[in-house]
Amino acid sequence: EDELKDARKGVLADVKAAVAFADSSPMPPVELAKELEYPDAAGTDYNAKVAPAFADEVNARTISEDQMSTIQAHMAALREKAIAGEISIGDAINLAIHEEMLRDPTTTMHAEDLQAGSSYDIPKLTQQTYGQTRAADEIIDEGHFIGKALGEAMNGYRPIVELMNTNFGIYGMAEISSAGNTYATTGGQFDMPMTIIGAGGTAPNQALGAEHSQP
Repeated sequence: EDELKDARKGVLADVKAAVAFADSSPMPPVELAKELEYPDAAGTDYNAKVAPAFADEVNARTISEDQMSTIQAHMAALREKAIAGEISIGDAINLAIHEEMLRDPTTTMHAEDLQAGSSYDIPKLTQQTYGQTRAADEIIDEGHFIGKALGEAMNGYRPIVELMNTNFGIYGMAEISSAGNTYATTGGQFDMPMTIIGAGGTAPNQALGAEHSQP
């Protein structure tokens, strides 16, 4: 009992010190909210972003010549579609994902049925190119793999999560909430470079049923 009392006394002292620190700290600048919501300037050219110094070395070590040749040809074909104005949204996102995964090897991919390209080809050829560690074919548990991505982001990686259908994100709301507020709740100790993608809504003759086509 005495041990519990001492522990409680220590905890209360820590809480009191934390509250005192918060009370004495200056209010954050009003511009901070906008910076957190839009970390990059509106006119940022992502194609001009400099690759990490280790990118070429890691890619050479982890991607074979055949794999690199295949993915470069795939990307070239998608760029031709884009130039012709014939590229789909899914293919455009797939192209952007490959450009980032090649530019920065800390970029990872999580999706269900990933090896088969998921439902909309968004993660197509990611596992075949970058392996199972960087491109994970996930179980049907959104909270599970959003949580994995959350942990990766806290440890310096740049995860991309494809939910297949956006309304499935409701099964990972706790993790999505944590991803959104971790920077603030940790006092800026953790950046959260995490992207979540998912299709939503319906289109004529393309509805996928009540559980898959909610807006």
